[in-house]
Amino acid sequence: MKRFATIALSFFALVVCATGAGKAAATGSWGPWESTYQGPITAPAGVVCPFEVTAEPVMENLRIRYHYDGAGNIDGYEVTGPLVARVTNTENGKSVRRNLASKGTVFFNPDGSYDAVVDGNFLLFFLDGDNPAHELLLLTGRTVLHGSPTGEKTLVSAKGRSENLCETLA
Repeated sequence: MKRFATIALSFFALVVCATGAGKAAATGSWGPWESTYQGPITAPAGVVCPFEVTAEPVMENLRIRYHYDGAGNIDGYEVTGPLVARVTNTENGKSVRRNLASKGTVFFNPDGSYDAVVDGNFLLFFLDGDNPAHELLLLTGRTVLHGSPTGEKTLVSAKGRSENLCETLA
């Protein structure tokens, strides 16, 4: 659960089918679907965008299920469902609503890193140590993401449309 919260706070839209999905799924099993909630996120000025930015759900009906390895430990999760968010530049008041509906899976690697694949709309808060850094990207299509054991995110690939909300809200 702690890793889920950390990942969800790192990028807003809930995640993802991982690179290791086939291997992990073959050795464990999925638990039942449960309702979940994505709370609001605020990034101070300079952390993601040059200005403070908030993202808050205005409509959501998200479900999550956990993947268990052969020993019964959680080694990943899958999230799906509709999510619409209002993203706001709190300095100038400009805001947009965006559809963040997606389906994806995250799998945790033994070294503490994770791999994620999202199909749909995915809002990512990229911080200083991330690649790319200091961007608020809304990616539509298929997104592959890797998270290091220390928390830095790397955008591995994105096939589809992209919108940098730091630019949109400036």
